[in-house]
Amino acid sequence: MKVWKLYRQGRSSLIPQNDLEESHWVDIDAAAFTPLWQAEADNVAQHPHVERFFLATGRLLPIWNLLGEDAQVRRLVTQEGRSLLGRIVPVDAVNALLDKLGLGSTIQLTASEIVSAALAGKVVPINAARGLNLKRSRVNGEQRLEILGFDARALPAYKAKGCFTEIIQFQCRLFVPVQTANDILEKLAA
Repeated sequence: MKVWKLYRQGRSSLIPQNDLEESHWVDIDAAAFTPLWQAEADNVAQHPHVERFFLATGRLLPIWNLLGEDAQVRRLVTQEGRSLLGRIVPVDAVNALLDKLGLGSTIQLTASEIVSAALAGKVVPINAARGLNLKRSRVNGEQRLEILGFDARALPAYKAKGCFTEIIQFQCRLFVPVQTANDILEKLAA
């Protein structure tokens, strides 16, 4: 089976010959193609894809087991031309890795990074000083974002920021609505 590689601005993909024949792709000449390609290039330049990730570089073999279970290696080239090869550190594991290495500093995660990591199944610290963590929980057949480590005396303050509680098996549990989680977590992390 023949496979074609499709190049787009900033990405590429593979498509089998059968899928290509069934798609809406049509042959065009270079004169018609050039302005369409340039328009797409201009659109990508105005709306670049930005991704934040954490890369551990250097001599990683002695600390390989501290970097989590997702072994994803990337090479990147900085704008200055410096090439870096390293292992991706999952968002939820960055601060734990810094602690294990004795660096003592922490990385402030954005609210959307915290929500994404929690929805991916990780337990993510929201506010280390208060001991708050966020995790995905399945309750009544739906996915929810649950806050762990909260002080029950502060429930009115959490509710005022948009959280809600539910009594499950005689225990008060605190949740963040998934739709407004980014806004609420910004308030909680402050």
